[in-house]
Amino acid sequence: MLHETNQTFNTMKRTFTILMLITTSLVLNAQDFEVPKDYKLVEAEDYAPYEQDILDCVDWLMNTPLNKQTEKRINANKFLLQWLTGSPNVHIEIKPEIVTFISTTPDLIMIFMGGWAKYSLESRKFDDKINETLKGIESVIEFYQKNREFLKKDKHVEKYIKMQEKGKLNEYIEKNA
Repeated sequence: MLHETNQTFNTMKRTFTILMLITTSLVLNAQDFEVPKDYKLVEAEDYAPYEQDILDCVDWLMNTPLNKQTEKRINANKFLLQWLTGSPNVHIEIKPEIVTFISTTPDLIMIFMGGWAKYSLESRKFDDKINETLKGIESVIEFYQKNREFLKKDKHVEKYIKMQEKGKLNEYIEKNA
């Protein structure tokens, strides 16, 4: 019995160590992000070469506290918005029934769009409105919870958090997306 307990403990310890290494690696990669210099987004073929930069940009925006590197955040948001505006594949819908926080907490709109874009690029599903919307809202929830001290309380996002906790967020998104 003691031998089994030690094996279980060692397995859990190894699993935890691996998860910590993966998490640290992801955070470090996100911190290494630099907004591309002199990027050119004119023709449809100009967008694909920046897809990895967009994924890195979204990760950086999500993992960097709102009060840190504000100038870089402005430039990252600008890059993301310009890329999204002309992307031939990623098409974001801002529905008032979903993006209810747009007027109360505008910082979250870029997080929503980033979450949507990341899902689209990683899944290669460019017309999956329900899951794209869901990932956008889940990104907003995650970012909001990590940055509560820098954001004023938003009843709209708080509502989404409660829905998520009760397992009702997917249902809401399916009805309204």
